[in-house]
Amino acid sequence: MKKRLFYLFTIIVLAALLIGLSYCTSSNTRIVIEEYNSVDRPAGIHPDYTDTVIPPNIAPLNFLVREKGARYFVRIYSEQGKGIDIYSRRPSIEIPIRRWRKLLSTNHGRKLFFDVYVADDNNRWSKFKTLTNTIESVELDRYLTYRKITICVQWKDMGIYQRDLESYRESIVLHNSSFGGGCAHCHSFLNNSPDNMLMQVRSSDYGTPMLLAQNGKVTAVNTRTKVTPGKVGFASWHPNGNVIAFSINKYRMLYHSTAQEIRDVFDNAADLALYLLDSGQVISTGRITKPDRMETFPEWSRDGRYLYFCSTPQLPAERYSEVRCDLMRISYDYKTRKWGTLETVLSAQQVNGSITQPRFSPDGRFLLFNVSEYSDFPIHQAKSDLYLMDTKTRRYRKLSISSARCDTWHSWSSNSRWIAFSSKRLDGRFARPFFSYVDRTGKVYKPFVLPQKDPAFYDSLLRVYNMPELIRKKIPIKSKQLSKAIFGYKHAPAVSAITGATPGRPLPAPKAKPPPGREIPWEERE
Repeated sequence: MKKRLFYLFTIIVLAALLIGLSYCTSSNTRIVIEEYNSVDRPAGIHPDYTDTVIPPNIAPLNFLVREKGARYFVRIYSEQGKGIDIYSRRPSIEIPIRRWRKLLSTNHGRKLFFDVYVADDNNRWSKFKTLTNTIESVELDRYLTYRKITICVQWKDMGIYQRDLESYRESIVLHNSSFGGGCAHCHSFLNNSPDNMLMQVRSSDYGTPMLLAQNGKVTAVNTRTKVTPGKVGFASWHPNGNVIAFSINKYRMLYHSTAQEIRDVFDNAADLALYLLDSGQVISTGRITKPDRMETFPEWSRDGRYLYFCSTPQLPAERYSEVRCDLMRISYDYKTRKWGTLETVLSAQQVNGSITQPRFSPDGRFLLFNVSEYSDFPIHQAKSDLYLMDTKTRRYRKLSISSARCDTWHSWSSNSRWIAFSSKRLDGRFARPFFSYVDRTGKVYKPFVLPQKDPAFYDSLLRVYNMPELIRKKIPIKSKQLSKAIFGYKHAPAVSAITGATPGRPLPAPKAKPPPGREIPWEERE
């Protein structure tokens, strides 16, 4: 009986494979379509993988042919090596990964061509204009780490994932189901390396640990002090790896009855602080924790001399649409713990909007940031644009790759030649990860969406991607290690808080009473 069931199962599997092959096949034998009508336009394909620059190590750009037909044929080729012929009875074009890799690896810096043919029910073929892309010689960091979350009021089905960009393999770094729900967010890395990683967790059951992963070990750090809550928001590693700048935000959700984007976020309070890894202390200065201002999105300069951040006046919630952030910086000496004076790098008035999410390229040449109409949380804005500043000249511009919708959560590759960002340009609602090539002059090329094995993948996915971070290799930490650290967080001692002006001395109590809903977490002594 078992043998008969085994044979029956084998026959069913083989039949399914044969049916699949009959719908889409790739042949080593060159297929020639001798008679066809020429169509004086490119074929519509989805996603839009045309007229862009792609890395030589990206997974195959599978796509749908958006032309009515009974059969489809696509030839992919370049100047060197053997091309790829794909014949399909469906509009879905799936490219064999090994042959794709070989074709790209032998054609660095050359054009990549897609010839698309479509046949009707009478077997009459039409050939569309050739689609063209460019294969860059500079590779993209192999892994992309991001958070995926459903669009809902509660934190359901949320996780941090990592994707191998040379294939379609995705794995879970930490899912909120492993610690009873809650929020896992704000992952960051030192110099695009997963050997030094942190992320923040907010859980009603286990508290708010900052998970610090270094050299294969995970520590749940309690950043709570006598005067600050232990809720780390956005973080930035100092280039020396010994200091982490972080924000302390108190967000609340707002909902509009009629708007292109009904969700909104208001920040009730925001300050900045530093976590010193060698001593386990949290320090700050009154210059970046002002009671009448909000400070958020810290970012270290590549030389480690300046802490850049975004700052806006503290306003009541009913004036949410007036929140506009300036780009600021303050000098900091790690060895002496001395703070400098505040400087305005770029004002909200200059860009006629709110500046958020500053990110330096690893070579220090460019600063990528976001500008939206208002808010210090641009992901929920109907429209937000990417801007690029040349740090040598301080000249800045809105990037032409910005879409009519929301483009945010950008990051750089370790070689400073690629950026990753989240964009709602596909449907106006769901953020998807995109990549763009940036040349040495700062020219940014047309973005392309993260390729998937199923080219229709994004059409039915009711989850959003945010905070895409490029890293050079796979995260070595296991999900169980992170969960175990979360479970043991309640036993972690709180850190000590000191001021930047007086290293080692206890933080004095605030002298002035703060406005309602706003603490004065730091009082600096000279």
